[in-house]
Amino acid sequence: MSPWLRALRESEQPRARLVCLPHAGGSASFFRPWLAHLPGDIDLLAVQYPGREERFNEAHIPCLASLAEHISQALLALPARPLWLFGHSMGAALAYAVGIQLEAAGMGAAHVFVSAHAPPHRQPPSDLHRQDDTTLIADILRQDAQAADLWADPQLRALFLPVLRSDYQAIETWRPAHLLPLAAPLDVLLAHGDAEVSLEQARAWADLSRHIPDIRWFDGDHFYLKHQPRPVIHHLLQRSAYLQEDSQ
Repeated sequence: MSPWLRALRESEQPRARLVCLPHAGGSASFFRPWLAHLPGDIDLLAVQYPGREERFNEAHIPCLASLAEHISQALLALPARPLWLFGHSMGAALAYAVGIQLEAAGMGAAHVFVSAHAPPHRQPPSDLHRQDDTTLIADILRQDAQAADLWADPQLRALFLPVLRSDYQAIETWRPAHLLPLAAPLDVLLAHGDAEVSLEQARAWADLSRHIPDIRWFDGDHFYLKHQPRPVIHHLLQRSAYLQEDSQ
């Protein structure tokens, strides 16, 4: 399998394949806890961006379009299966971009889920990737106060900050000239305590899908899904029609 994909669960004849795309600074292992809540006939794959975990020695890619191209090619090389894309924060933008590329190749996803991120045409301008370390870390802690211990450690900060800065550059500089609507259903997941995305911005995802997106709220902050994987996964299964089919 491509180094771009980490197989958290892979079987010979899965009913569907869930592919998760992490947030800025995130890695594939972020989604490992989902295994405990996902039905056994659904494979779980997580995207592994370069520069982290087993790809630590690889160069970062500070370009979202390039990331999307690599991820799409890795997915197209897999055996055909019903595919669900789930992207959180920066991963949401990538899920959309990858979804468009897969549809262009004739292998579109069955469903796309975008979490905690505004659509690209409603993303406010920012240049945090150009700011000093203190400013960048302050923005991280504003979204995830529980990460304070990690960023207070000088050695860990030296390891992880270049990765994070590269990811910030990728999302902050991504301004595609043409935005196509996805043929696949696209749904939005938000948290009540997350100030990163407004309801107005969430509704604007409708411009990028031929279907009317479902907007679902969860308790918590920007990283709400860390604390409640079960209800998040249950929602994905309901929206992808897995649960309805299973009950028939």
